Amino acid sequence: MTKVRYKKLALMALSGVLIAQPVIAANDQALVELLNVLHQDGTLSDEKYAAIMKLVSSDMHIKNTDDPEQETITQQAQQRHEPAVQPQANITTKGKLEIASPEGDFSMRVGGRLMMQGAIYDEDIAALGSGGEMRRARLYVQGKLWKLWNYKLQYDFTASGKAGIADAYLEYTGLPVGEITLGHFKEPYSLQNMTSSKYTTFIERALPNVFAAGRSVGIAYGLSGANWGAQAGLYGDGIDTPGGEIDQGYALSGRVTYAPVFEKGMRALHVGAGYSFRAMDDNHVLSLGERPESHVTDVRLVNTGDFDADSLNRYGVEVLWFNGPFSVQSEYYRVDVDRAVAGNADVGFDGYYIESAWFLTGESLNYDPASGTLGKITPNKILGEGGAGAWQIAIRFSSLDLTDEDVKGGEEQNLSVGLNWYTNPNMRFMANYIKVLDLDGGPHAGDEPGALLLQAQVEF
Repeated sequence: MTKVRYKKLALMALSGVLIAQPVIAANDQALVELLNVLHQDGTLSDEKYAAIMKLVSSDMHIKNTDDPEQETITQQAQQRHEPAVQPQANITTKGKLEIASPEGDFSMRVGGRLMMQGAIYDEDIAALGSGGEMRRARLYVQGKLWKLWNYKLQYDFTASGKAGIADAYLEYTGLPVGEITLGHFKEPYSLQNMTSSKYTTFIERALPNVFAAGRSVGIAYGLSGANWGAQAGLYGDGIDTPGGEIDQGYALSGRVTYAPVFEKGMRALHVGAGYSFRAMDDNHVLSLGERPESHVTDVRLVNTGDFDADSLNRYGVEVLWFNGPFSVQSEYYRVDVDRAVAGNADVGFDGYYIESAWFLTGESLNYDPASGTLGKITPNKILGEGGAGAWQIAIRFSSLDLTDEDVKGGEEQNLSVGLNWYTNPNMRFMANYIKVLDLDGGPHAGDEPGALLLQAQVEF
């Protein structure tokens, strides 16, 4: 019998088998094997084979649900010939947009923040200029690559070019202990500096934040435990530092934090310390000045102007305590400057703040002991879902002294009160009133203005 005649007979037999299925159910396994043979030698195309197998498998399942042996045959046929279902990516859209592979080795999150401010100044001597601004307008992408690498790139559209690049780094997490971060990111120093602007209690950070190191290009090593964290690194200058023929400066910075008391969402006692040494670039010029805790104006009421500096040492200690809705936070900063010009006396400056806050609606601060920072507040009752959001009141006293020896930057003391309304975990409305209590020396000696600040904030 020729091969063509064999195929024709096989197809005729198959047709008869399919028609007579209710009668010959006992030979279902033989039928499956016959289909396999016809498929393998090309008698049945892939499309026809898949269609017939789907019909046969469905019919076998209906007739033999009480027959364990036959059920196994049916499952084997389905597993062998039906295409495997490919795992789908995990997509999260509630409160954030994140796409992750099923195994979690790859992920990408897209987000950002908008902060819109307005300020009305009660001017005393200097003109400050009431008005409004887009304080921050940032977009970022962050995620994971090949399980062991984290990445983040964040751009602030309120600046331009390289100056708009905020975070831009890679983080390797495959070490037995700790992780290594490489790129452009914050030098570790100060609780209010390391806490994101999205989660600070007041619209602007306190006066002594002028001593914070900010973001620089560098490499750092960090490690943490259940209630402690530490990070130290070697840094150059900021990513937007102009190029040229002079040598840039460098810094060694580190911070350690410890929470001897910690109950998530309930209470915590946090203590920490930071240190940073920075060698100045070959220009050997340093300038320190700070706005009156309001960014809409560009006037620095305390300001040293340019003076010669070879290097500086920054020191900082920090403490935070909260119990339920009540919290207290304070930091002290000290900066010692070694002068570059022979005969000029070395100088030192310092500052501190203390602030207290209370959630009228019962929430607590969101504290992370591993990083020693504060995070997002989730209202107990979200606006629009049966609640009115979270309400918080706060008060802060801050002091900054930029006068020593021949450098006369002035000394300023401020008192601020604030009201925060968290409508949901992604939106916050803020109102601050800042009063300059005393301004001794410096370019604006005796000036004691006030300011009403408003801010609308959304993160996504």
